[in-house]
Amino acid sequence: MPDKKKNDTNFDEIQKAMDGFDKQYTDHHKPPEGEAVAIRVSDDEMKVYAVVVPPMDHSKEVTKQDVLDELKKVGVVHGIDEEAINDIFMFGSFNTEVIVAKGTPPSDGVPASIEYKFDTAAEKKAEVVADEHGNVDHRNINLIKSVEEGTILAIKIPAVEGKEGITCLGEKMPAKEGRDIKMPVGENTAVSDDGMTVIATQSGQPILRDGKINVSAVYEVTGDVSYKTGNINFNGTVIVTGNVQSDFVVNATDDIEIHGNIEKAHIEAGGDVRVRGGLYGTGEGKIVAGGSITIRSVESGILDAGHNIVLGQQARSSILMAGDDIILTNSKGSITGGKASCGNIFDLANVGSPSFTDTVIEIGVNPKIKNMHDEIKKKLEDNKVQFEKISNHIKSLKSKGADGLNDKEKELLKKVVPLFHSLRSSIEADTAKMNFLQDKLNKLDKGRCKVRGKTYPGVKFISPNASMAVRSEINHSSFHEQNEQIVVGPY
Repeated sequence: MPDKKKNDTNFDEIQKAMDGFDKQYTDHHKPPEGEAVAIRVSDDEMKVYAVVVPPMDHSKEVTKQDVLDELKKVGVVHGIDEEAINDIFMFGSFNTEVIVAKGTPPSDGVPASIEYKFDTAAEKKAEVVADEHGNVDHRNINLIKSVEEGTILAIKIPAVEGKEGITCLGEKMPAKEGRDIKMPVGENTAVSDDGMTVIATQSGQPILRDGKINVSAVYEVTGDVSYKTGNINFNGTVIVTGNVQSDFVVNATDDIEIHGNIEKAHIEAGGDVRVRGGLYGTGEGKIVAGGSITIRSVESGILDAGHNIVLGQQARSSILMAGDDIILTNSKGSITGGKASCGNIFDLANVGSPSFTDTVIEIGVNPKIKNMHDEIKKKLEDNKVQFEKISNHIKSLKSKGADGLNDKEKELLKKVVPLFHSLRSSIEADTAKMNFLQDKLNKLDKGRCKVRGKTYPGVKFISPNASMAVRSEINHSSFHEQNEQIVVGPY
């Protein structure tokens, strides 16, 4: 049980101490004997208090000027609040401390900071965007943010200078200055001439690492390209350590390297594409490269290379298009089924199969030039058909004579005559293009297909001016156009 007597003694001591404090505080905060105004300055000189006795307690009338005079005596020169002094006399705030002056505290400066113009988080958040119909494709989750050379990656917000303060007694109080900050420049970035922005010096992925901005020219996908990563669209080189799953897209302005297999996906690179595995495209999977494609095998897929296609094993039921060469390195491999075209040399192990699989080999045909040729040809043919129809229509209308046409026929004639001239001009231009292109094609080296192993029946060779179907097995041979015929020669 608590000692009641001891507790009472503690209370009495505290109460006595409090009474002493109250008396001392009251004595300290009232005017001296015979004075009408008491002034007190706080220890930090940032506040000044005034106590004014009531008029009835003093023989002399006390005014606002008396307070101002007392403030002057103690050296108060800053922050006097005359409104507060007026309130003392207007509202009778006597015998109580009133703050009649306040100092101005220093305003510390604000340090410089960096405003980043890209997502600096280590773990990127998926951004799924709906199309105009409200549909969402979860393959397009926009995890990779790549930038072009010259893109602004960060802006420095300048430091704000501090502003010094002043006490009621006129003493200056220094402020902390806003600290400047170094620009976070890393690899492949630079500071602008005015020193206020960080700019990418090459295209790639901006990354904040160890407090510095770097632009990586290589983006690496660890594992598969899947719903976890979304489609990849990158300014630079992309490396995928796993597979590319069906219906996903990998697009890079430079090279693409894939360590696994590619399913029914779309791969497109401005440079080379290198695949350690194969493309199993089920008729839709496609690889497009501005440079060359190197791949182990392709089945029911499409390869479109600006330069070379190099196959490590085989191609089955696929479409191969190369601006320069198509090379099959495996001695037991073959191109079986589908169609292969190149502008220069085929160097193959085997072509076709013992089961007479239909296989088309186009030699000396650059796919891009051929596509250009075919597009112009189709446009020319379509325009000629349209031109003939319009020409006959105009003849029919004009045969009625100007007086024999009704208003509707006259309006129609105004529309079709300009179209007639436009089509004729287009036909003439496209005919000239066709002749020019054909002349260039005729002057090109017709190319050659070299087969180290077997060429099976079912294979058909096509050149710009000739074709040949293989009827019986041919060993260790080459095929090329000569005098508008496909001729067979030694490997």
